[in-house]
Amino acid sequence: MQGQLDIFSYMGKEEKEPPILLSKGQIVYLVNKAEIEKCTVSGEMWTFGDNGRGYRLIRENGLYNVTTNEKLGREAFTDYESAKSKADEYLKLHNKIIFAGDIKPVSTVAYAYIRDCDNRKMTAFYCDLGDDMYYIKEFITYHHIIKGSKAIKKFMEQQEFKYCSPKEIKDFVPHFKNMYKCTEQSDWDYAECEYTYAVG
Repeated sequence: MQGQLDIFSYMGKEEKEPPILLSKGQIVYLVNKAEIEKCTVSGEMWTFGDNGRGYRLIRENGLYNVTTNEKLGREAFTDYESAKSKADEYLKLHNKIIFAGDIKPVSTVAYAYIRDCDNRKMTAFYCDLGDDMYYIKEFITYHHIIKGSKAIKKFMEQQEFKYCSPKEIKDFVPHFKNMYKCTEQSDWDYAECEYTYAVG
């Protein structure tokens, strides 16, 4: 019948099934620039394109990420040493990085509210780093560093202040991230690794 595969064509199609290279519960280390993130394979997988296979990963914070067969050995690794070697390789070529441990704020201001749709605590803060530089994490932006006090005005204009009534948090201790120098396409000076224009 027209449109149906004969048995030999069907067998050939089956042979093209991409291999399963990761199994449920396996640890995978994702490398993004000089950052290494430990994840666990959830067991959920899918195929795509001509020969692609993807896997859902569970991050340590409970959120999800994904990887594919193609990324194994390039951005995703099943052993920590290989991931560390890849991250070190990036550090050798990029020296405009401010490490989290070197960030010493002069002062910190933070706010939080509980989001209605999922009861998640949403937090935003800014830190004065001195020399007119500010480390900022708005409610829905990446961590970033920017020069100029106008950044604080922008911070306070977030729509969450109008619609969600966040409360100021006293004695907030921020968790800093490594900051990578941004390209000229960005208004930010530095940002965390997940931001496209943060390259170090």
